[in-house]
Amino acid sequence: MQSICLTPVWRFLLVVALLTPVHVLARESRGVVCLPDSSGQGWRCSEDLGQRPVTPARRVQQKSTLRAADDTIQPDQLPAASVTRPGAAAGLQDNAAPQVNAARQDNASPQANAAPQDNIDALTGLSNDPADWYIEAVPRPTDETHLVAGDLAERIYVRKPSDDGYCPGEYVVRDYPQPVTADDSDYPLTATADGLSVIFDQDATLAGNVSIEQGNLRLLAPSAAIDQQSRVVTFDQGVVLDRPGVIIQGQRAEVNTATNDAELEDVQFVLLAPGLRGSADTMAQNGAGDLSLERNEFTRCEPGNNGWRLKAKSLVIENDEVFGTARHAVLRMKNVPVFYTPYLKFPVTDDRVSGFLFPNISFSDEDGIDVSVPYYLNLAPNYDATLVPRVVGERGVGLETEFRHMSSWQNTTLAAGMLPEDKLFNGTLDRDDYEEQGGAAVFGPFDPADRWLGSVDHSGYFGNFRTRIDYTAASDREYFRDLGSDLGLSSRRALERRGEIQYARGGFNARLWAQRFQRLDEITTEEYRREPELDLSYTTPLVGLLEFDIAAKLSEFDRETEDLSGLAAVTGSRMHVEPRLRLPLSWPYGFLTFGGGYRYTTYDLDQDDNAAGFQLVDDTPDRNIGLGYVDGGLFFERRTNLFNNDLIHTLEPRVYYLWQEFEDQSALPRFDATDLTFGYSQLFRDNRFSGLDRIGDANQVSAGVTTRFIDASSGREYFRASVGEIFYLEDRRVTLSGNQSATETQSSSALAGEVAASLGGPWRIFGNIVWDPHDNEVDEGGGGIGYRRDNRHIFNLGFRNRRDSDVEQGDISLYWPLGKRMAIMGRWNYDLVSGRTIEGFGGLEYSDCCLQVRLLARRFLDSRSDNFAEVEGDDGIFLQIVFKGLAGFGTKVESVLERGIRGYRSPAPSDYFSN
Repeated sequence: MQSICLTPVWRFLLVVALLTPVHVLARESRGVVCLPDSSGQGWRCSEDLGQRPVTPARRVQQKSTLRAADDTIQPDQLPAASVTRPGAAAGLQDNAAPQVNAARQDNASPQANAAPQDNIDALTGLSNDPADWYIEAVPRPTDETHLVAGDLAERIYVRKPSDDGYCPGEYVVRDYPQPVTADDSDYPLTATADGLSVIFDQDATLAGNVSIEQGNLRLLAPSAAIDQQSRVVTFDQGVVLDRPGVIIQGQRAEVNTATNDAELEDVQFVLLAPGLRGSADTMAQNGAGDLSLERNEFTRCEPGNNGWRLKAKSLVIENDEVFGTARHAVLRMKNVPVFYTPYLKFPVTDDRVSGFLFPNISFSDEDGIDVSVPYYLNLAPNYDATLVPRVVGERGVGLETEFRHMSSWQNTTLAAGMLPEDKLFNGTLDRDDYEEQGGAAVFGPFDPADRWLGSVDHSGYFGNFRTRIDYTAASDREYFRDLGSDLGLSSRRALERRGEIQYARGGFNARLWAQRFQRLDEITTEEYRREPELDLSYTTPLVGLLEFDIAAKLSEFDRETEDLSGLAAVTGSRMHVEPRLRLPLSWPYGFLTFGGGYRYTTYDLDQDDNAAGFQLVDDTPDRNIGLGYVDGGLFFERRTNLFNNDLIHTLEPRVYYLWQEFEDQSALPRFDATDLTFGYSQLFRDNRFSGLDRIGDANQVSAGVTTRFIDASSGREYFRASVGEIFYLEDRRVTLSGNQSATETQSSSALAGEVAASLGGPWRIFGNIVWDPHDNEVDEGGGGIGYRRDNRHIFNLGFRNRRDSDVEQGDISLYWPLGKRMAIMGRWNYDLVSGRTIEGFGGLEYSDCCLQVRLLARRFLDSRSDNFAEVEGDDGIFLQIVFKGLAGFGTKVESVLERGIRGYRSPAPSDYFSN
């Protein structure tokens, strides 16, 4: 948003006020004063200052452009003698008079019948009879652009269809002659008018289509009067100021060019960048450049629409400041007052400014009304903070805060939340569960718990070094489900706490990092902490295409082992070294890669002396595993045409052979080893486990095939489908638990497939399946169809199924307009196993160019697992109102939509013209 700054205009008017643009014709002590008339076509002459009658000679016609240029008044195309500026006789300073291209010979003048030469003034070469100079003319009407408009915004608003369907047009401005960032004072000033009248050393009047221009600034008025004694310029018939970013008009204006004080009456303005328009009874500026507006209002709504208006008794904007101070401000929505404040800091530029933001308001049957009022602190250009006092009706009063700092080498955000003595939670149970399980008779008095949250998010860059911190901690497992400001966090299972520093140069990479987790689900066993781990790798070419790389990892793992047994009670360190050779070969029709390596791992372990079950026999075990692989594929393609599109159809078979040595690993701990979810991408991995504590033995062949349809000209992929399977040449002996199941003895894996398609423009299809031919059942499957044309046209339909975790769910969501102004939004996520709705919400939206109102009802099951049978639902109602161009409240609605409707993206903060 551009600052409302009028100072350059008054500087220009000061120049005009100092000009004495008088065409004076004098002869000894007798003479005649001739001034341009109001028609713009001739001169008005007077003998008031002369004593001697004159005789006719010829007529001249005015040219009415005034230019502040040099010290000589030079008539344009005057015959005979030149005219010398009579400034000295009039008491003018040489540097105060402009160049005036004032007179030229009129083609219709009776020059052929001119009087004898003794009737020609020797000094000017003009007739001594003013009657020969004057041409009767009807004053030409004032151009519309020089008149103030009844509605300034309507005059420059062009109505046309918009892409989003909200706004019916846009503000259109003239083409500026200079770059919009140029300094207007670097360019010459020009002034034009149809007529000019001057009473020497008293006043001057510019009449008819007055234009004053310098650089990109243009000032238009029907007339301007300049009092040369007081140096006050008055625009009695109004004035229009036009410069990049702002257009202002006043029905009357008065400027003191000596003090730079100015006052406009009945003002209208349009701030072009944010699209704000407004009005004020008066707008005054003092010599320091401070602006004061009385009884003013503004809005971002298009002309003719008052969806919202902010009306204030007074608004003061200090020069070179980024905010204004409004007093007794009332926010009106559709002419209905909805918010009042006796004092309001309001930003007048895009720069950030300290002050209250609009509140967030929601309601749920468990928490009651939830109100938070953010206060933004603009501490410096590169760091700021936000304080958010919060009142949760049934729980209590809390505070959230966020601090952000950015520099050339890092970006850091610190956040914290606190709600002391939560009335609905005692640290273990919420009040409903407490009552249902016996209440005070079983647990004693209900003691409200203190709830808190802390997080650090940091990214740094310094030469070849990179730093990263992602740390979040909460007081309890239920914090995000009960108090999370982002409702999308309600489904999180664990909070990661990770810090790392990386170094990369050439083929060498190093990373030192630490990691731990806070579980939020029903699993009570603490995860292992990585304290820390050092990763090193180096890659270099050897001979020809042959490549060598070596990687090493040194890790320390620890956790609380009390009440744990067997390998779960083991902690210690692990070192892993892995050199490899790789020979990649590639051709236009395919590729073939040979590779092999050696995996060496050694441990230094400790076990709790009180641990039951399995006891360590060797606390420094090691492991030696060799591996080799061959990976090859072919590319077949043909040109085809479907639906009048030239396409390339490909067929891409791939075969991957992996041999990996077996070694018994049942005595090794499981610091970071887990099973991987089987899918098409896992067919071509060299380990069927994640982490390094389990490395699967292998003698197997993976075969897969992919087919694609690709646009022949753009390369865009319209369709892709893949299917594949692993064929085992030996049984798998390494397992995660140590016990070999029937799956490890089968001769082939499940059949894995996936598909993705772009069906012309916004349509998308996606799906995956894992089918076990041995049981003739689907182990995992999912798919869906989605449509996204823009953020208001979204539709999704999906289904997923996992046999091992007993998950079978359907999901449908949409965001769809019912017209130009109305839209509906909703989601239904249904669990077929429990027969319950996991999440369901629906709402209505009204939106136009300046206002958005959403009302949303939601029911949600908060579960730490996939078991929804016994979970109690939470109902809530959410209201969001966005005053576009100002701010809004109810941002929790955005969280619900962004998490629940695939493809929906919340608007950027700048879209709301807020902090």
